[in-house]
Amino acid sequence: MKFLGPLLAAPLAALAAPILEARGEAIPGKWIAVLKPESATKILVSTMENILGGVSPKHTYKIGSFQGYSISASDAVINSIADLSEIAYIEPDYKVSIASLRTQNAAPWGLARISSRTPGTSEYKYDESAGEGTYSYIIDTGIFVDHPDFENRAEFGANFVEGSNTTADENGHGTHVAGTTGSKTYGVAKKTNLIAVKVLNAEGSGAVSQVIAGLQWAVDDATQKQRIGKAVANISLGALRLLSSSVNTAAAAAVDAGLFLAVAAGNNGLDASLFSPASEPSVCTVGATEADDSRASFSNWGSLIDVFAPGVDIISTWNNGSTGIISGTSMATPHITGLGAYLLALEGPRDPIALCERIQTLATPDIVTKSLSKNNILAYNGQA
Repeated sequence: MKFLGPLLAAPLAALAAPILEARGEAIPGKWIAVLKPESATKILVSTMENILGGVSPKHTYKIGSFQGYSISASDAVINSIADLSEIAYIEPDYKVSIASLRTQNAAPWGLARISSRTPGTSEYKYDESAGEGTYSYIIDTGIFVDHPDFENRAEFGANFVEGSNTTADENGHGTHVAGTTGSKTYGVAKKTNLIAVKVLNAEGSGAVSQVIAGLQWAVDDATQKQRIGKAVANISLGALRLLSSSVNTAAAAAVDAGLFLAVAAGNNGLDASLFSPASEPSVCTVGATEADDSRASFSNWGSLIDVFAPGVDIISTWNNGSTGIISGTSMATPHITGLGAYLLALEGPRDPIALCERIQTLATPDIVTKSLSKNNILAYNGQA
């Protein structure tokens, strides 16, 4: 007992923030530093610039309680940053890539399927409100906004692709996703407004740091323009194996800020808990089905799947002004993004988690074969 006093009086050494091991395809020399919620971003910027030799962080993030930076730095510099008391953790930046009623006759099979309890119909039945007055942020490769099927409802928002100075969709994936979300012929919510947030390049690849920057822009834009409660966002990304704490935390902060997020489960045929942002519980994670209502063989599965939607041989708009047919959980996800916008217009504002729950309540239960998922439910718009 004699030594208790001196031991308690000794100053405790500050513990360095953890530097997380790579859990995906890390980009050499690039990192994401996440701050503790109580840290002051503006004060820390100057400190970071000093450590980085006068170079500013590439991106500064603030989405609700989520704050951080994307930076380029050596291992030695990263160790110095980890010593700052304001840092919660540091992880590598990762590479990511691409995941009154009316009746539309001869509709794409995915649309027809989500407006019927049973397969085989060719009609898409929907309320004439059709997502009018809502805003759908497509965080992807961009959108060919001049496609005639968008009827002047698509616009460029922002570009976060490093080295890119074009607003164009140079890949086609983002235009396809936007088309399923809200185009006249191929869209679930045929009157929603579409906003392109470009985070992936012509090859359909990019970095987690760009995705977070795009997500932050979407939250800020929706907030500043008073669109919260009328806005949804789509993130159709995939990776060989990516579990990112920073992208999950950013996604959770976006949901907390009021932005509904539909995200692709991934195309690996594995448990979605191994991938981000699909593993974040607060987002609406979407698996893919075939036309016979079986889980697509490529679709990830598991307890974190919120709902399934059509994702095989989906026809939609393309970046050449025509159409394309592709498959993936990337194609299933915009069915849910569009359905979210559709329900916001039809039934009024809901917070993001309640909106995902509403989609689950409407969905057709116990119909997806080989689902390997707790939520064996297929999206349905309630209008048949």
